[in-house]
Amino acid sequence: MDEQKRNWLGKARDYKAYSLVLFALSAFLYIGTLIPNAIDGTKRLLVLGAVFVLMLASIFFSHRSNVYVRKLEDDEHAL
Repeated sequence: MDEQKRNWLGKARDYKAYSLVLFALSAFLYIGTLIPNAIDGTKRLLVLGAVFVLMLASIFFSHRSNVYVRKLEDDEHAL
């Protein structure tokens, strides 16, 4: 495996890991908003906004991971 393929594989794995961590963090924060009396009303909106941003980042990193996986697959099929 040449250097570029190893680089793409490493990036794909890293981006997938980032995606999973961000998803878990957003799920944890969202569950915290469901607990009664855990967060007051004004902070709840802030936490829900953070959950939204974390989910968007998770989707972005998942997409980037898939881009590198597709590059690897296309490169293998080209040979």
